[in-house]
Amino acid sequence: MKREVKKIVTKEDLVKCFKILGIQSGMCILAHVAMSKFGYIAGGAHTFNEALLEAIGYNGTLVMPLQMSDNSEPAYFEKPAIKINEYELYRNSYPDFDERLSETRGMSKVSDNLRRYERSYVSSHPNCAFVAYGKYAKIITQDQDLDFGLGENSPLAKLYDLRSYTLLCGVGYDNMTALHLSEHRSQSRPVILNGARYKGAWRKYLDFDLDSNDGAFEAIGKRLEDKGLVKSYTFNNGTFKLIRNDIAIDEGVNYFKSL
Repeated sequence: MKREVKKIVTKEDLVKCFKILGIQSGMCILAHVAMSKFGYIAGGAHTFNEALLEAIGYNGTLVMPLQMSDNSEPAYFEKPAIKINEYELYRNSYPDFDERLSETRGMSKVSDNLRRYERSYVSSHPNCAFVAYGKYAKIITQDQDLDFGLGENSPLAKLYDLRSYTLLCGVGYDNMTALHLSEHRSQSRPVILNGARYKGAWRKYLDFDLDSNDGAFEAIGKRLEDKGLVKSYTFNNGTFKLIRNDIAIDEGVNYFKSL
């Protein structure tokens, strides 16, 4: 049976959603997007980004995680796992980190599209980089530490200080990257030795064994909703959620410390 698009979603439709949700000019937004939940968007990822940029205006900043997780220690890989005798070959064969060319994994087309914007900035972490566009883009993406790359010297800490927002577009709280800073500040995860191909060599670095899939992030999200701290708006088959990052991160620290 021939598939038929019953209604096209336009940039104007998306801008209207964002404004109903409470997004205003000048906001700094960390966005996570599953476009398919909202219907057939004419222009796809480019249209989605243009709608977000229109909603936050000239003085706003749009940020997205890139998550180049394949550029990491192969001993930790599970899907698929790599045989022990192949570890060294993997480390030696992986391409050097490139802020414009390195492959992302499990990310939406929207973040890769934002990376193609001429005036976008990309942070320098080979595994957990961020792309940003707008007023504070350069500041947010500068000086991300290799060790503990989502900790105090990371874009997440700067987003906390800027009182930015997370925008979840059709995804759950397990996608809320900002809550990794809660894991760091609560020191609730074990420390591991990771690695990545970076600046011409395989470089080892320290990190926490971060985990967004153990139910903790969803539990923190429920706490935020119960306290009335999440704004939401449903459009077609997806829901937009808007949360202040500093409030969410503090709530996350309290949650992890209570375990």
